[in-house]
Amino acid sequence: MTRPVADSARGQSIPLRMSVLLPALAALMLAGASVSVTPAHAACDDPPPAVRDIIADRFYVDTASSTAGKAIVARNKTALATLDRTLGAILAMADKGLAGDRESAACAGHWLAVWAKGGAMMGSMSSRQAEVERKVRTAGMAVGYLKIRTAAEPGDRAAIDAWLDALADRVVADQGWPEKRNNHVYWAGFAAGAAGTATGATRHLAYSRRAFEAGMTDIRPDGTLPMELARRQKALEYHTYALAPLVMSAELAALRGEDWYKGEGEAIHRLAARILAGLSDPRAFAELAGEPSVIVPRGGLLGWLAFYRLRFPDRVEGAPTGPFRYPWLGGNLTATANAWVKR
Repeated sequence: MTRPVADSARGQSIPLRMSVLLPALAALMLAGASVSVTPAHAACDDPPPAVRDIIADRFYVDTASSTAGKAIVARNKTALATLDRTLGAILAMADKGLAGDRESAACAGHWLAVWAKGGAMMGSMSSRQAEVERKVRTAGMAVGYLKIRTAAEPGDRAAIDAWLDALADRVVADQGWPEKRNNHVYWAGFAAGAAGTATGATRHLAYSRRAFEAGMTDIRPDGTLPMELARRQKALEYHTYALAPLVMSAELAALRGEDWYKGEGEAIHRLAARILAGLSDPRAFAELAGEPSVIVPRGGLLGWLAFYRLRFPDRVEGAPTGPFRYPWLGGNLTATANAWVKR
């Protein structure tokens, strides 16, 4: 299994000054300086005990990973319920904190600190699917933390930073570097990038850049991703599922003063354009996938549009407008985009 990418590996070194500036940069840009440190969380209930172990099974029952077993999905949902309720509660408080509610922001920091000190998601993973569940929730937790980092008490910040770095290390180690890449690599890069943006860990930022650049090279001239096109009736959905962490990785880079949207001849725009065309005309996308029809994604999975529309308004005519919420992308994407993207 591939180990985490070293800070200076593969020519992806991050300048030393970044490791000093990143935490302050992320705090100022995401919190907008409207949330200040407060030691008070007396009115804040404690979260449930930290969920250390994750039990989940692969739920696709066909070789194309396009047909889910309903009973397995239901079983996984039950097993992940406490983890998901806690993530949802943290993100709801973080979104209020982003809007200036200091008590909610402090409470989100407290919940994250309790889970950090309890080693949440650091225990045993029952399967590869369990590792995937940890990966996407690490991404959501890290983005939620970025929104309220300045509101957490200093001791809590230290605990959360160390925990997120350790989680990102696990995510990267779990992922490895497959010869044929699909959305899982992009999600690992997003999770690592979110953690690294919060903590300043250059090894995580280097991995995030590597994963993003790999994604750009995976995009064909026609804007499709070969591994996602093979998902049959879910091909359009999985193209969207692949683009979401790529856009989020680019937005995290923008917070750090970097423009990743230009990578590989602005390949990301080819992927976005292909998806948007598929939303307008699913039949044309189905032909690309060699299927009679494809599932059209809706709702929070389209949350990347909240950012993309603000940056590239001329590229999204007729696209869904939201509002968008998706826990693995960090909660309220519409509100987050309005806070992050400087116009």
